[in-house]
Parts: sequence; C-alpha cells; structure tokens
Amino acid sequence: MIAPAALVLLGSLTVVFASPRDAGDLHRRDDSDGYFNPSDNGGSMLTQVDGTYPEGLGEPLNMIISANSDDDVLVDQKSNGGFRAYFTSIGFGSECLGQVDVLVQRANLGDGNDYANQTSLLRWDYGDANFGTCKESVNGGNHFRYWVQNGTDQNSGAYFIAASYEKSAKDSHDIVTNGYNIARDEIVGNITGSAIDSSSVSDSSTYSGSTSYNGYTWETSVEYKSGLLTATSDGINHYQSVPEDGQPAIDGLVAVLTVRITQRGTDSDEDSNGAHPSHASPVAAGAALLVFGAFALCL
Repeated sequence: MIAPAALVLLGSLTVVFASPRDAGDLHRRDDSDGYFNPSDNGGSMLTQVDGTYPEGLGEPLNMIISANSDDDVLVDQKSNGGFRAYFTSIGFGSECLGQVDVLVQRANLGDGNDYANQTSLLRWDYGDANFGTCKESVNGGNHFRYWVQNGTDQNSGAYFIAASYEKSAKDSHDIVTNGYNIARDEIVGNITGSAIDSSSVSDSSTYSGSTSYNGYTWETSVEYKSGLLTATSDGINHYQSVPEDGQPAIDGLVAVLTVRITQRGTDSDEDSNGAHPSHASPVAAGAALLVFGAFALCL
C-alpha cells in the first residue's frame, strides 16, 4: 500500500484530453451547503455495485465538490479551469488510452434522476499523464467515480465522488484495508500538500490548499462533515476485508470541497511553468497499446 504522503502533488502534468460536459449546464445554489443531501429525497450516499455477495452492497460517496465552487470548476471539461483540469492538478487522469470502465456503478443523488450510471472515472496517474492511468489500472491505486446532482428535483450542480484505493488487477481490484477513507484523505492531501492521517480526521476538520496546472491556480477549502454517511460496515462493498483494527469499513465522514479559480491560464499547449508538455511518440504510444492490450487479454 502506498502511504498517504506518497500522493503529494507531483507538479505540472501533461494534458489528457476528455470530452467536456455542456458548459451551459445550470448550477443552482438553492442549498447553502452547495449540495442537497440525497437521503432527504429518496436517494443514498452509497452507490450500487453489481455482482456483490450478498447482493445490494455499495461504496460510499465520500467526497463532494460543492456547488458553491466557481462555475467553471463545475463543468466536466479540461478547458477554462474545469473539473478535469482541476483534478489534473491533483494528479488524476482519464481512463488509460481511452479504455471504458466496464465495472460501472450507479448512484441516486435524490435529484430526480433515480439510480444513474457514473458520469466517468478518473485514476491516479503516477506522475505520468500520458500512460500513468494504465499503471493504475494494472498495479492499483487511488481512483474515483463521480456523479453530478443535476436532476429536476434537486439541481445543485454539485459533484458527488466515490473514492477508493484498489489493489492490483491480479487481485481483482479489491479495495485495500481502510481503502475508502485512505483514498478520500490522499486526495485531500494532494490538494493541501500534506499527508492526512485518516485516524485523526473528525467532523468539522478543515484544510485548505492551492494547486496549479496549465497556468490555472485553484484555491480549495475542505471541511469534513458527518451526518451524510454512517460509520459502519453494513452494506459496504468489501465489508469483510476493508475494516482495520476493529473499526468499521467507513468512518462516516464526507470531505466537502469548495474550489475557487484564483489565476487563469490561456488554455494553450503550454503548462503552468511555460514549458511545453511532453507528448509520447507514435512508437511509444503504439507500444503502450500493445502492452496494455496484451495484459487485458490475460485478465
């Protein structure tokens, strides 16, 4: 297992292009917290995972990007300081070489969309924005699925995130011990440039930090909140292997992030240091495709 300190921000990263959401999406702030509690309108803070035993287990939505964040942050795109650009600054990228996640999960955010498939999945890129998420797919690591609360009943525009730290593909991508709490806190650690001890966080723990990418800078304030999830192993996927030292599988806390853009880039091909990002050669890209394809055939 990689210790939380190992996931501190690695610096400027290469662009991984992704399909943007419609920039015209509305982000209403009817709720002062910047999100609606899904449970208040028939939803759940646990996802639905297929093929669990017993049936009906889920994974916690243990992070929220508050809709009190800047509007551009709430658009799922790489341009204009959007959601994907922000997470690139933290060391996460889209699926390896355009692969599609076949283990889709569903969530009901209580917004009127019922149980909907995840919007997408981002993976830790190990400092290599070209092929790092391929490494995560093989070796395991931090990754997260996300959904947007944008239904007709409760349209906050907030992003709900299910973060977990998974084992390698040869271990069937099971979740490591304490892997839900660890994944959440490593992401917060990347944002704040510090190692977050999962055993020390509590309701109302607060952190803040600044991250940069491609000329953009984001200031993030983080507050851990109770009352959305329960500290439990009941109903949690991998409930037998995730608990540590007699503690429940999840600690019941949700990290709520409010993100502001404090400096804007030009959305050019230059990174935040003014240097052109590295691009893999066609030969290297082809070799990576062959290696990943061969591995996939072995699964």
